[in-house]
Formats: sequence, structure tokens, C-alpha cells
Amino acid sequence: MPAKDPRIGARRGRQPKPGRKPWLLRPLRTGDEDRLIAFFQSHTPETVYERYGYYLPSMSRERAAGLVGVDQDRDCALGIFEPAAGGEVLHAVGRYCLEPDGRSAEVAFVVRESKRHRGMATALLEELIRTARARRLPALWALVSPANLEMASVLRRHGFVFGPRDVTDAARGTLVLDGGGRRPR
Repeated sequence: MPAKDPRIGARRGRQPKPGRKPWLLRPLRTGDEDRLIAFFQSHTPETVYERYGYYLPSMSRERAAGLVGVDQDRDCALGIFEPAAGGEVLHAVGRYCLEPDGRSAEVAFVVRESKRHRGMATALLEELIRTARARRLPALWALVSPANLEMASVLRRHGFVFGPRDVTDAARGTLVLDGGGRRPR
């Protein structure tokens, strides 16, 4: 479903360095399924494991449809796209999924390996935080494996505080937002 929430808008990426193409950050929507599948197919097994927590050999069209067709009034699913002949190429995805109690949301993002270190993860996280604050969400959180140092670094730079590792050896980072005084569990 296209984003109805006016607090989630398309944004141009930072001015690219010479020789790099500009990109567009926008909500994922129905019609992005093939782009998401192609993006998934570009991942190494390590990237798939870091993002999903287990090895996923492929992405079905049904799964892709579910991931791009989220309720953007409740959750937030964003992509970074590069204009290309015949359409757009998806290079990064960031999302948060609201917990059932509405007091926090899990945040996650993944960037195409060949497009890392260009500010895409930062742009996604900043838009997710901006959207969460506009919706007065009290907190965002993420589970990060010990091998995913880059994600932990991006989260820490944006104020996430990490607690001890859990039984799976993942660490939970939490960012408390000014969301009406409620605190995450």
C-alpha cells in the first residue's frame, strides 16, 4: 500500500560525489516487489544472515509483497533507489515494525554491499527516527550480532545505547525518543 502518512516523504540523497549517481529515499510500496527480490539476490550469505538472523536462500514473490506492502500508517518501510534505464534500482532498505503494545518498534536496515559507506544507512536511520518522533513513538530498538560492527556503529552515532548480549549473543540497542513520556519495556 502506498504511504498515506504525510510524515513519510520522498527525499533526495546527499549531493553525490563526482562520478556517483543521485539517489532517492522513499517509502516502499506495492510495485517494488521485483526490485526487492533483485536487491535480495545481490546479497552475500553473510548479509542475509546479519539481516534476517538465519540463512534464507531466496525471497518469494509473496514474501516480497508482504515486505513492500506494509501498513505505512503503523510501521515504516523505506528504500533508497537509484534512477536507471527502465525504472529504479533498489540499493538499501530500512524499516521499523511497531511492537503490539505500541511502546517501541524494532528497527533494521540493509545496504547493498557495493553501495556501502555512502551514507545510505545513515539516511535511512535518520528518516526512521524522524518518522518515529513525528508519530510520538517512545523508543526504537535493534538486535545486533557481534559480527555486525557497522550497524552497531551507525546506531551508536545516533544515540542508541546497548545493553548486555542475550542468549543468542546479540546485543539490544535502544534509542529513547520523546514520545509522550511513555518508556519502552
